[in-house]
Amino acid sequence: MNEPWQHALTVSADDPSQPLPGIGELEAAMQDGGVVTPLPALGVLHVAGSDAAEFLHNQLTQDTKNIAENETRLAAWCNPKGRARILVRIVPSDTGLLLIADADVLAAIQPKLQMFILRSQVALTPLTPTEGLMGLAGPSAEALLTQTVGSLPDQVNGLARAGDLHIIKLPGEPQPRYLLLAPSAQLADIWQQYSAALTRADAAFWQLLDIRAGLPEVTSQTQETFIPTMLNLEPLQGVEYDKGCYPGQEVIARMHYLGQLKRRMYRARIDAEPPAPGQTVVDGKDAQAGIIVSAAANAEGGSELLAVLKIDKATDTDLRVNDAALTLLDLPYQPPA
Repeated sequence: MNEPWQHALTVSADDPSQPLPGIGELEAAMQDGGVVTPLPALGVLHVAGSDAAEFLHNQLTQDTKNIAENETRLAAWCNPKGRARILVRIVPSDTGLLLIADADVLAAIQPKLQMFILRSQVALTPLTPTEGLMGLAGPSAEALLTQTVGSLPDQVNGLARAGDLHIIKLPGEPQPRYLLLAPSAQLADIWQQYSAALTRADAAFWQLLDIRAGLPEVTSQTQETFIPTMLNLEPLQGVEYDKGCYPGQEVIARMHYLGQLKRRMYRARIDAEPPAPGQTVVDGKDAQAGIIVSAAANAEGGSELLAVLKIDKATDTDLRVNDAALTLLDLPYQPPA
């Protein structure tokens, strides 16, 4: 990570006069004000060159040839069996396309993605050392952002730009949420301004907001575990079925057109600490019923989570994780049938 951004976060973390609030305080701050969150666990990969859009079009589950300059799109890169190696958010830039994803997974898949370039005019460059990401949520955060940059995206997944600053509108109703991407030095300045005016939150709280928005992730523990449709990437508009071939396309298309989806992602809660991604959900007979996608602590002392469950097991009342009973919660969108 670049020094200015790292220094800003280190100074904030070491300031005993500004301890991080609890989850309940953060939820209250979002209702009446806003929160600001550094997201150092996210990384950025720059895909440049005259063949960049075509190259990604042939690799990802998403159409990358027709992305408008004011939108972002979710996508997966899969193995030949249709299992997601990584989930990315595609962001158009002046010099190519940016892929935002879990930094560790992004670093792990870059050499594999590089192998498919062959003679294409494409260059892959990690921007994690020079770019930073920050999350903003709540009405005061939105108002402050508007004062800073003017016009904001009005649609979920929309993109606005102010120089090198990219502003992405994320799911998260009823409170607005934004993801900021900028050069590290610029983001350090923004952090100093915004963290003084808004309530500081940690990445665990941001993950809780992602879970409530029904946004999946692929971590190093769950790489090549899930088919994108299991992660609800279809209602999240992360799979394009008319775009042609890509790794795993036949498996994903067959599942879609033949109605063979037997597992999908659910939102749930447990009265226990957050389980790790990849951990097993079992039924009353200790048989596997699903796998944890992500989890985060909530204000009630338990956890909220996303898990891919067998559809015919999801309504069982005896599902549990580490002996903690699983209670299903609604997703904020219509899940796949």
